[in-house]
Amino acid sequence: MFLDVTKRRNPGLIRTGTALHQMGKIPPNTYVIDLDSLQENVRLLSKAAKEHNFHLYFMSKQLGRLPEVAKLISGNGIQKAVAVEFDEGKTLFEAGIPIGNIGHLVQPGKNQWDEVLSWKPEVVTIFSNEKAEQVSNAAIKLGQVQDILLKVYGESDLIYPGQEGGFQLRDLPSSLAILKSLPGIRIAGITTFPNFQLSESHDAMIPTPNFYTLLKARVILEQNGITVQQVNGPSATSVETIPFLAENGVTHGEPGHALTGTTPLHAYKDLPEKPAIIYVTEVSHCDSDYSYVIGGGYYGRSNLSGCLVGDSEETILDQFVPAYEGSPEAIDYYGRIGKSDNFTIKTGDTAVFAFRTQVFVTRAHIALVKGIQSGNPELVHFERKW
Repeated sequence: MFLDVTKRRNPGLIRTGTALHQMGKIPPNTYVIDLDSLQENVRLLSKAAKEHNFHLYFMSKQLGRLPEVAKLISGNGIQKAVAVEFDEGKTLFEAGIPIGNIGHLVQPGKNQWDEVLSWKPEVVTIFSNEKAEQVSNAAIKLGQVQDILLKVYGESDLIYPGQEGGFQLRDLPSSLAILKSLPGIRIAGITTFPNFQLSESHDAMIPTPNFYTLLKARVILEQNGITVQQVNGPSATSVETIPFLAENGVTHGEPGHALTGTTPLHAYKDLPEKPAIIYVTEVSHCDSDYSYVIGGGYYGRSNLSGCLVGDSEETILDQFVPAYEGSPEAIDYYGRIGKSDNFTIKTGDTAVFAFRTQVFVTRAHIALVKGIQSGNPELVHFERKW
């Protein structure tokens, strides 16, 4: 999905990943992250947010929720993280990263709230009255009042499988009466997901029905006497979308893929953020029709179309072959790639991919490299999956 734009805008990342693999400094099944480009992307996002009086929480799950990455992001302008579930929150908090938002997408368990609230999150996202009561009870025990966001949705909203839940817009007024009676919480605002989708022409991110549900929910809260401090509109938060969000009353965004220049729009349009991540693996074996690369880092919604393959950083940019999505029923022991009439694919060759990913749900390793943009690449951290 992002191979062409990465080849054009960040060829040094591809060359570096190839060289590191061929020298044995990284194994197959490794994501390589360009820290120079990541840092610059964070600074661009931070600058855009400040210019529009907009607030950002960074999302680290796409990058494997590594403390080393989180510290770089936090140190370059986006101080607080959004933790989509308890484990990510715990990992980041213990590394010294302030938690901005937790609970969206995954609600912590009933016995985890004491620990979650001890992290002093800025807000907690809640899907139901029952979860709100759990948070309130935990907050009372700790002698505090916790700000919460309500996840809202409408009847015609776009909901991805596995992400269902929240307060239906039509039921919101009746829920507010219950929530306002809970002494350990304070309703700070609302959120929903996703707020953008790629246009059919692939030239813009356009609002989903969820976005308009979010704005309607704000009105309902205000009509019920609630001072709305946060209107949180995640999905594809980037330098491109921040102005639109701010102009329409959204106060917070949660950049994830924009940190590595890999929102859907980045595949079709050159945006300020530069591609900063690739997947590097190795040709394992071949048959008469295909070659097979060592797997472990594939993701079901990656939209991959091909890869670059070879044994030299000098030639790999010109050696493209198609690649094929694996069956969702199968474990990705291997990835399947095509043959070429122009060059020979050999066992041991490097295969470089650039697709949409969620590193935290894979069994891939992660290599952090600095100096790519100055021509002096250096592997500064290697995170093994096991």
